[in-house]
Amino acid sequence: MVRGARAAAVTVLALGLAGAITAQITKPKVYKGGKSTGSKSGGKTGVKSTTKRSTTAKGKSAAKSRRPLAKGKSKSKRAPARARGQLRPTSERYKQIEQALAAKGYLGEEPSGKWGPGSVEALRAFQSDHQLPPTGKLDALSLTQLGLGPRQ
Repeated sequence: MVRGARAAAVTVLALGLAGAITAQITKPKVYKGGKSTGSKSGGKTGVKSTTKRSTTAKGKSAAKSRRPLAKGKSKSKRAPARARGQLRPTSERYKQIEQALAAKGYLGEEPSGKWGPGSVEALRAFQSDHQLPPTGKLDALSLTQLGLGPRQ
């Protein structure tokens, strides 16, 4: 019997809180001066509107700014989004990596700055000798082992 009364009390309390929250959300705000800042009719109603208008970056109402764009114009003045993922290394970076592989005796050709099959095989052999997965692909661990990674 005590359990049932306790559960009923918790339910009544929860419903009471939900009702109070709902009343607080939907209740209009009334100001003492009888004027409201949100009314267009001179503000004599004493009630402030609680809804917000969406505005554009220039402060104009979004409904007024929905004009078709002129040909060649973009809506946003922000810079275009950058491509996601990792960027391809430059030829100078490839040359650095090849020089490091050649200095350690893995690259049998002259470093050219073009990542080709000889570079892939040299990197794969280097990775294998340093207990790294021998994928032949450039990764952070391989570059660090070559001495070309970030400084710690």
